[in-house]
Amino acid sequence: MKKISAVLLSLILLTSAYSSVQAAEKSLSVKLNGEQIQFSNSAPIIEKGVTLVPLRPLLEKLGVQVKWDQATRTVSGSKEGLSFSLKIGSTNATANGKTVKLDAAPKQIKNVTYVPLRFAAETTGYQVAWNQSLRQVSLTSGKQSESSKGFLWKVENKGNTVYMLGTIHTVDKTIYPLRPEIENAFNAADYLGVEVDFTKVVPDELTKLITDVSEYKDGTTLKDHISAATYNKVTAFLKENGLPENSFDNIKAWYAQQQMGTILGAKQDLDEGMGIDMYFMGKAINTKKPIIGLETFESQYQVFNNFSDSLQEKLLLQFLDPNSLPSSATEMSMDDILKVWKTGDEKNLVKFVDALRWDDDYFKGMQTDRNLAMAEKIKGYLNSDKKETYMIALGASHFAGDSGLVTMLEKAGYKVVKQ
Repeated sequence: MKKISAVLLSLILLTSAYSSVQAAEKSLSVKLNGEQIQFSNSAPIIEKGVTLVPLRPLLEKLGVQVKWDQATRTVSGSKEGLSFSLKIGSTNATANGKTVKLDAAPKQIKNVTYVPLRFAAETTGYQVAWNQSLRQVSLTSGKQSESSKGFLWKVENKGNTVYMLGTIHTVDKTIYPLRPEIENAFNAADYLGVEVDFTKVVPDELTKLITDVSEYKDGTTLKDHISAATYNKVTAFLKENGLPENSFDNIKAWYAQQQMGTILGAKQDLDEGMGIDMYFMGKAINTKKPIIGLETFESQYQVFNNFSDSLQEKLLLQFLDPNSLPSSATEMSMDDILKVWKTGDEKNLVKFVDALRWDDDYFKGMQTDRNLAMAEKIKGYLNSDKKETYMIALGASHFAGDSGLVTMLEKAGYKVVKQ
């Protein structure tokens, strides 16, 4: 797989902003192992936070054998020893021989039977992740790979427990399933902490925020803030990707760089909807576990917005011509990143963090300053008198190296134990 730049690496491992670049109001979609499921004229719906989908298109794609009992209005499905049974209008169901309570009852709309997506998918062996900003559900086969080890640490103080999970914001389908210790940490937690709480995003408000911080307001355009040579590389990139050559003229260089990250991420078959943060936010919604955002979209975007024109131009060059900058090219691919996460290879994770040091101001804004602020919040959870448990899921690079959260907490006197 093609090597990636240090900037794209940082967006994948360090910030949620990459996952929100294309955030806007979209129709609800469902992907199975990266491929979108087509529901013809009967689209999925969301009712009271529960996604309901047409029965047959979903279960046929999942390889589930379906039976319909007209007399009892009951749907049953089975696959490789897994089974479930649902009754129209009832929140009582069975899953692999056990009685369960559904968050929403199956229903019929214009002779089309709709069933709760998460229940049907998880019962038949699939991982489910929800991306609020993309309005997308991603289903992943739990049997595609061995359990990913990932990066998990545990800190305890005054009866409080904080599990710290280093995540990847944008992944492919091979990252799942996660090892039981990670799932158990989530189950034990009273709260899920993430960089930004996607579940509270209002698409129109986020679009306005992006517009406010990403567009020039002084009558200048992109070509006024970068060299002619770099601007020519930008227009060549746009042309190569089938876009108008002036597509980025009204936006700042840092945001043009993020747009390029989205385009390149799509080419490498990466999916924000499968991201580990998204996966656990979906589970938190389903289990009604409170979600806490340690940062906001505005604070993340302002990090980029505060970079000088010179640094923003360097961000563009990281994508357009990495070899044009000293020590800017990295010797890693997305496969390398996924392998490091799957195996829990902390040594190479530190090397990835070191690759982000290509510019001192960039590293300070993206890593050091943000880590200091998040460390203070984690200390607050640990020093509380409430005796609560948190799972804090942040981009993996936030935890590694001498500027990482693990080191910061250890220096503050806390015992951090790798799980």
